[in-house]
Amino acid sequence: MARPYSLRKSRNILKWVYGWYKKHSQKLSPAQLTTIESDMASLDQALLQQQQPEANDRARHLEMFANQNCKKTIFDYTKELFFALIFALVIASIVRSMWFEPYEIPTGSMRPTFKEQDHLTVTKTAFGLNVPFKTDHFYFDPGLVQRSSILIFSGDGLPLRDTDTTYFGIPYKKRYIKRAIGKPGDVFYFYGGQLYAIDKAGNDLKELREAPWMLPLEHIPFLSFEGEITASGNNKILFNHFHRPFGRLAIGAGGQITSDIFNGKEWIKDKPIAQKSAHNEIETYSDFLGIRNYAEARLLTKEQLKQISDDPDNLEEGVLYLQLHHTPSLSYPKPLVQRDGAGVSIGIPAYSTIIPLQQAQLDAIMGHMYTARFVVSEEKARRYSLEKEHTTPASPVFSGVPDGTYEFYYGKASKIGWGGIESAVPSDSALYSHEPKNIQKLFNLGIEMNTAFNPSAKNQTLFPHRYVYFRNGDLYTMGGLILKKDDPILVKFRESEENKELHSTAKAPYIAFKDYGAPMKDGKIDVEFIKTFGIAIPEKTYMMLGDNHAMSADSRIFGFVPEANLQGAPSTIVWPWGDRLGSPPQKPYPFMNIPRAIVWTIAALIAAIYYAYYLWRIRQPIFIKKVPK
Repeated sequence: MARPYSLRKSRNILKWVYGWYKKHSQKLSPAQLTTIESDMASLDQALLQQQQPEANDRARHLEMFANQNCKKTIFDYTKELFFALIFALVIASIVRSMWFEPYEIPTGSMRPTFKEQDHLTVTKTAFGLNVPFKTDHFYFDPGLVQRSSILIFSGDGLPLRDTDTTYFGIPYKKRYIKRAIGKPGDVFYFYGGQLYAIDKAGNDLKELREAPWMLPLEHIPFLSFEGEITASGNNKILFNHFHRPFGRLAIGAGGQITSDIFNGKEWIKDKPIAQKSAHNEIETYSDFLGIRNYAEARLLTKEQLKQISDDPDNLEEGVLYLQLHHTPSLSYPKPLVQRDGAGVSIGIPAYSTIIPLQQAQLDAIMGHMYTARFVVSEEKARRYSLEKEHTTPASPVFSGVPDGTYEFYYGKASKIGWGGIESAVPSDSALYSHEPKNIQKLFNLGIEMNTAFNPSAKNQTLFPHRYVYFRNGDLYTMGGLILKKDDPILVKFRESEENKELHSTAKAPYIAFKDYGAPMKDGKIDVEFIKTFGIAIPEKTYMMLGDNHAMSADSRIFGFVPEANLQGAPSTIVWPWGDRLGSPPQKPYPFMNIPRAIVWTIAALIAAIYYAYYLWRIRQPIFIKKVPK
């Protein structure tokens, strides 16, 4: 026996037949018209009186009639589908703009917090009410934006490539995800892989160094010494960081190069030897942001060292040699300007120095190793984000590694399976080899997974995104300690650097790579130092940095994000399965706030109004007999 129709289904059948009746009743014979009108009237009364058995019988009888006479045309189905899709699209767009939306991570810029193929839920009510289809807010509370928490923002108006996309054919600006580091009025300086910052009142923003979700992260003030290079006309080249010009070169008709820096007030001559002594204002390119505290790095063999070093025999023997490019300026060494068929390329060579490393330091480097996600196919590797055809002769070779997708983080290698699910790589894998050759390869490939960074020329400026820095006297790379301050290797290195600086000449100066120390004074943050050498965030803008500094296009590239662009915050990692499920590591947003209360109240009111209308509507008759004209 067939299951009885519910009152809702019976009502829908009546609406279907009645809709056809209003348009096509003239096609029926008098007997058919009398029958269908009687059936519709009876079903309408049964529905009003909530009589399910009677309604079921009449509905089935009407359904049989409708299946024979009220068939919908392709046009009817198309029209219904079109309006249903439009309605669903409008509702979905409003919900995803103002309430919540699912989000998939496309790149590795936020690793290890978020990885490629992660699926999140994003709340749009963390700090404001967004205007649908527009980069703006109905309401915004800047006090709800939390430093060190993660945000979603629009690329609208930002100097980024390819920010346009579509959402079901509607023009739409891509959304980006980064960690909110600074708010309007904050001033930032970089030292030791950490952030030293003050708010507009001069208070130390300690949470950026001490919060548990910030401790594993490493912060570098640049991707490369050059930053973003742009032309300004009249043969002038600008070097931009945080989307601001910090330095410029002018190339004369005879190829002569002149350079200067912008100290925040005016363009002045770059004075690289300023780093030899303490100074209270910006005098050279490496003063900005704490650039002088960081070196670009790669590992060399003894044979490679002999090709690029002036005097390698004076160094201690090492298993490998850590080459550091540091303390860049625009005056000395002179920037390299090369012209070829592709145009003009410019590099800042900076100073160079070497630290001989033993196996213990290489083991430490391997213990901190991280890479981009990469794909191995027939023992050749490429970045996960690149298509297979981008595999080139410059692609690295991983002998003995099975085909698959891999990544390193915190020294642990994972294999990536379906849907981004991770599994541990066996400890006997060739990827884990502590042979110097393997460690050098992984380190020098950096995030790029390209052998173009192998040493090829003495003045080569192309370095992988690997950085070395001091922190309280110890030497770090990839967020991990490799040499303690009292290690004989580091002690001898410091002595060598001091000696090289002392005996350098005015024509060929050398600046030592050394620990300048954290911007602290008498145990407190040095407010005046930060204001002088740091970078301030303008009003109504925010600093956004990726957790994976080495492969993140963030505020260091496109500058500060306008308030209007802030769209929401991730709330939950829902896939892939594993220990990262749940709330992401960040300062938690409050469960209830004004924007959220407004949206939930509106949603509740809409639901209540709809339900009240529904109760009223089911008490109203549907069938009204058509009166002949």
